[in-house]
Amino acid sequence: MPSSDQLREKLGLGPKPKPLFGNKRSHALNATRKMSKPNLQNKWVVINGKKYRIKLTAREIRTLDKKGISLSAE
Repeated sequence: MPSSDQLREKLGLGPKPKPLFGNKRSHALNATRKMSKPNLQNKWVVINGKKYRIKLTAREIRTLDKKGISLSAE
């Protein structure tokens, strides 16, 4: 079974997304660390007649929809 990175490459996607880090800033400009995680969804993707389960972000699902690559929500 191909790895997640190999499947992403076949689908024309980049590397697996990482969380974003930054600071929350109050009105008094106090800095508090914050983290926003990517919106990951488990999807079944059909590649060369075989079904593979892969974690995709909501944005990547929309991109694959636009490209016409078949996804199933099993």
